[in-house]
Amino acid sequence: MSHTTVDGIDLAYVDEGAGDPVVLLHGWGGQAASLMPLITGLRDRYHVVAFDLPGFGGSSPPPSPWGTPEYAAFVERAVAALGIERATYVGHSFGGRIAIWMAAHAPQAVQALVLVDAAGIKPPLTFRRWVRQKFYKLAKVVLRCPLLGVRRAGLQERLAAQFGSADYRAVTGVMRASMVKTISLDLTPCLTAIQAPTLLVWGERDAETPVTDGRKMESLITGSRLIVVAGAGHFSYLDSPVFVNSVLHAFLQGTREEALR
Repeated sequence: MSHTTVDGIDLAYVDEGAGDPVVLLHGWGGQAASLMPLITGLRDRYHVVAFDLPGFGGSSPPPSPWGTPEYAAFVERAVAALGIERATYVGHSFGGRIAIWMAAHAPQAVQALVLVDAAGIKPPLTFRRWVRQKFYKLAKVVLRCPLLGVRRAGLQERLAAQFGSADYRAVTGVMRASMVKTISLDLTPCLTAIQAPTLLVWGERDAETPVTDGRKMESLITGSRLIVVAGAGHFSYLDSPVFVNSVLHAFLQGTREEALR
């Protein structure tokens, strides 16, 4: 694991192999090491870079709550700092959010795009979710009451435990605020702006970002192709590493040949 400083943030990253650059972006709560099946599958033919995104693994947290645009801008600067002007971006889950934003807003930096069980599409607001959201927002207002004193922190954590996801409960402070900011942004409008060659890889049994999200992305990203991984869940590249790597190699080889024409 290497370290560098970008915008005052201590950034841990993996830098292996040689050839065309491929940047890997992990999911929320992950780190570069969680992408090891992809790193080992690609490093023999490509220059592979995988960051511990700020606030995860060995990298320091952002100085203030960041959403997808801030993370994407940071990744763009971090990649440039390594002397890479243009790369293929492979994003899993939360990393897919970052890759989508970059492909839509910094197309000059994105050679090709691979979205693996990517997040970014807001789920439909069911009545039950609407009620829970309203109750949660009301409870947060009540907890601001100064009369609660030292009890406030404990009550806030109980509220988070009751209504927050496992990822939300696992973080605090700036990272919890970053998570809220991240998931609040629907990236659907970005999808039609993507012009880079795009591959979508999705676990058939993904319960966190369902395969219907992948099909919607395929319908909105011009020229994209969806590959559904049979029997795999949200971490399709861990569930079926040999198959996913073979699909990635075929896609990367195809985009390289197309670029050379």
